[in-house]
Amino acid sequence: MVVATSLADLGAFFTILGIVVVAGIIAYIGDRVGHLVGRRRMTLFGLRPRYTSTIFAIGFGMIIALLVVGVLLLVSNDARQALFSIQKLNEQIANLTSERDQLLQDPVVLRAGEPLSPAFIVNSTDSLPQIEDRLSLLFQGVANLSQNFPVQPYRTSPQSADAKAKIAQTAAYIKSLQPTPAIVVPVAGENIFRGGPWRFSLHVYKDSLLYRKGEIISSVMVNDGRNISTDQAALISLNTAISRSAADHGMPPMLADNPTTDPDVFNRAVTRLVATHGPALVKAIAATDIYASGPLNAELTVTPR
Repeated sequence: MVVATSLADLGAFFTILGIVVVAGIIAYIGDRVGHLVGRRRMTLFGLRPRYTSTIFAIGFGMIIALLVVGVLLLVSNDARQALFSIQKLNEQIANLTSERDQLLQDPVVLRAGEPLSPAFIVNSTDSLPQIEDRLSLLFQGVANLSQNFPVQPYRTSPQSADAKAKIAQTAAYIKSLQPTPAIVVPVAGENIFRGGPWRFSLHVYKDSLLYRKGEIISSVMVNDGRNISTDQAALISLNTAISRSAADHGMPPMLADNPTTDPDVFNRAVTRLVATHGPALVKAIAATDIYASGPLNAELTVTPR
């Protein structure tokens, strides 16, 4: 992350430096042309020489501004978005702000099915008592999480009859999956309200192979690759489709919601789309063998249609 930030800062520095150099070259040319016009007392449209030199000075100033903006738009995707998509960005910011304000007023602390902690891998090849011990420790850890929220403390002990029965049932299911490991995700058992009881469940997923390397995860059709905004929207939609496909294949939603498509892969896909000058099919392909425990790593291919 530090390296990526440093490279981004370095890229911005060279962009600004390039703009300054271009502006300096144009200003120098404008100055030389102004001297030439002044010395030769040239006229334009029948105007006096001093007015002609003024027009040349203003014209080169406009050219400098246009070229600087052009260079900035050419090398900076952020600048293009800021200039051509500012209204859309403002609308998105307004919508997110409204959603945030609504959530702050919502008495619901956690919604049903929302993950309470990272996922845990439990080996189904372990003995049943070992699995039960692992689940008991997990049960106690999740119970203690109630202290971090404005809810009632969780008072059920892992040694209680009810807890033991649930742990034994979950352990037996995990054991039945052997030799495939299990993914255990603690989630809110129901909507948890401010000041209400702390209730949770342990969701179990089979850590099976979902996609082999090179297998298509999902795809999206782009009607006109020349429109960068449309291209980016299509790729964002594809990112959502990747998550949905992975969840449908058995990946825990909390893991499926985080595809790890490299930003460079995303940018290259946009470049290839623009170069197609027409409709194209974008496919998300498994970069490696992908298991339910992740990571959900995809490559993107662009095929003109």
